[in-house]
Amino acid sequence: MLGRRKLSLFSSIFLLLVVLLPVVFSEIPLGSRLSVESKNHWASPNGDFAIRFFNRLNEYGIGIRINSGLIPVEKQQVVWVAGGDLRVGDKSYFELTNNGDLVLFDSTRGVVVWASKTTNSSVASAVLQNDGNLVLLNNKKDIVWQSFDTPSDTLLPGQNLSLSQVLRAASRNSVSSFYSLRIGAIGDLELKWENDIVYWRSTATPNQSDLRAVLASDGAFQLFDKMSKPVWSVFSQDHGEADVKFRILRLDVDGNLRLRSWTKNSWKVVWQAVENQCDVFATCGVTGICAFNETGIPVCKCPYSLSSVPSSKCLLPYQQTCKSGSSMIKLDHTSLYAIYPPNETIISQISSDQCQNLCEQDHLCTASTFMNDGTSKCRIKKTQYVSGQSGFSVNSVSFVKRCSDPIAVIPNLSKSKPANPSQNPPIQDPHSAICVSCVIGIGGVTILVFVVIHLGLTGFWFYRRRYSFKTRAFSGDGPNPSGFLALTYVELKDITDNFKHRIGKSTFKGVLPENQPVVVKDYGAMNVDPRKFRRLILKLGSIHHKNLVRLEGYCCDPSYKFLVHEFLTNGSLESCLEDPGLRKRLTWRKRLDLLLAVARAVSYLHMGCREFIGHGSLGCENVVLDENLEAKVNEFGLESFLGGGGDGGGGGGVCARDIRDFGLIVLAVVSGDPKAECGGCDWAYEKWVGGNVAEIVDKTVEGGVDGDELERVLRIMFWCFQSDERMRPSMGEIVNVLEGAVAVDPPPHPSACCKIPSEEGSDSDST
Repeated sequence: MLGRRKLSLFSSIFLLLVVLLPVVFSEIPLGSRLSVESKNHWASPNGDFAIRFFNRLNEYGIGIRINSGLIPVEKQQVVWVAGGDLRVGDKSYFELTNNGDLVLFDSTRGVVVWASKTTNSSVASAVLQNDGNLVLLNNKKDIVWQSFDTPSDTLLPGQNLSLSQVLRAASRNSVSSFYSLRIGAIGDLELKWENDIVYWRSTATPNQSDLRAVLASDGAFQLFDKMSKPVWSVFSQDHGEADVKFRILRLDVDGNLRLRSWTKNSWKVVWQAVENQCDVFATCGVTGICAFNETGIPVCKCPYSLSSVPSSKCLLPYQQTCKSGSSMIKLDHTSLYAIYPPNETIISQISSDQCQNLCEQDHLCTASTFMNDGTSKCRIKKTQYVSGQSGFSVNSVSFVKRCSDPIAVIPNLSKSKPANPSQNPPIQDPHSAICVSCVIGIGGVTILVFVVIHLGLTGFWFYRRRYSFKTRAFSGDGPNPSGFLALTYVELKDITDNFKHRIGKSTFKGVLPENQPVVVKDYGAMNVDPRKFRRLILKLGSIHHKNLVRLEGYCCDPSYKFLVHEFLTNGSLESCLEDPGLRKRLTWRKRLDLLLAVARAVSYLHMGCREFIGHGSLGCENVVLDENLEAKVNEFGLESFLGGGGDGGGGGGVCARDIRDFGLIVLAVVSGDPKAECGGCDWAYEKWVGGNVAEIVDKTVEGGVDGDELERVLRIMFWCFQSDERMRPSMGEIVNVLEGAVAVDPPPHPSACCKIPSEEGSDSDST
């Protein structure tokens, strides 16, 4: 009996060791490193997940992927990526440092581009858990950081999506991501395009707080309140089927949210948020409008292209500089909407013909859509950048404006009849007539051939010059993927009239073909490698937001570096505040909208791109205004890309500086003083504390100021000035406050205004 007990005890200890050994051996000690060259990886105890480098278009990313032997290698999904899909070079590494920080080092740039920022958290080891969660543990085995808290585009079973977290779709161009999933202000899940358009939402749960979305292992996707009670649920087609081992919820690159299950030998879509892919906002981007082909697959078509030459862009054919008149193209069963910018003028209680006429008579209108769904609404668009959808189920008709081609007048060469018989020409000698005819004929033909050849050569020369000017690509780098112009220095001199029209420091006004005004800025003084400058152009050219100035072209000759941007009529905010006439036009509503536009633009740079982009030099001089005094932000990202102002990829230092600089813009806009800085915030705070907020506001503001809005604006401004960067709000929070979606607490006394920018720490934990 005693022998049996010993044997039983031995068996229990053995089984316990069998259970515990995988956990012990799966721990990742400090100093462990993965590299592209070694092709090594860290695996979960059950082998279902592994973290490793993977190849992406001759560059590399580091992430967690499904590693199960049940799934072929080519179908193993990446479920988390460090740094939002960062790309690094072939000698890069991913390391758990001896200080307890997870870092991703990029060999191409020679810097750390992503970090977990856990140096001071007493990290003792890391573990990739069986559920696919990479965690950092302290000596007490408490989790101090986990990948589940920083999702990329995928949720795994058991993973929460809280109010502060966002799923962001991967990007087609590796720089900007347009689509995101988050919990909205009113307590529902929202699929958003950029920061403006909500194109899908779950059933609203009014005034709910502390919500979290969870994907369950049985295929249920639910929203829970703070009492862990489900307030919204959807279920997969295979809900509850026990033989399904792997499920993932992914926000795909096309903007649709899909739940997938691994069954037999493929990933099967068992639920998706938007049933009709054409209902996803801007699903075709600038490549056309969405329609279904004969097999039921959504495709992008360009029904209003006037060119037979294939193009990556499908833009409306009408330009506001058209001088030859216009005509309207009617597109039945077609709905169009503007995307850059996505705002439109909506007119109700109107007919289809009136909708067409309104657009035809407005020289700014490029297209209109009549909603034939019982609402009788007309949507007027004033941009070339539109998308939409077409099909027999679409109850709308659209009208697209195009320039009318001029009609060549062919002169009437027929001879008039003589007035009377007596006026008939005299009969000539036939031999003489034949001779004269021969001479005239030969001479005329010779002259005609010469003229035709001359005109043909001249036209071909102009065509080649114009074509090369408009389609030149990167020198030595192949085709330009973003569509902006690659210019030589000689062409820059041509479009700027030999740099005659200076509008700022190293800044000139120019005119592109078709009379498009642009701003040309010289960056030749910056000692930057041309290849780095071209990488900057690729990044900036693929970033699109309605409140960011659009890049139109560049010049990167060996001795010259220029960027060409869109031109906005009213210039910089600084010059506008210094101009009494323009300053008077800035009503309180205009000023609030201006601040919100700047905040949305910087928020998009910080959180809306696949890679954090800090502005670095935000100020009144690089906020520019159009004819309607609507704001756009210029010169973003230059310090990070060209000045080497990296901050570990997280954006701590640059992010905090951007927030402080935004506070200075708020102070300038509210007070009307573009030079307001250092002492201005202390003065404003004293006035605010003393209840004299009216003394802060610009005296030229007409129409009155909303007291509640002013209080909200001043509070968030003072929070931006806090000397402790951790106390400053994120740009996303600033946007919510300015929109009135969230309240803001009274701020303590600011003391950051007089702080020298270079002294601000770059390794702050802010935002």
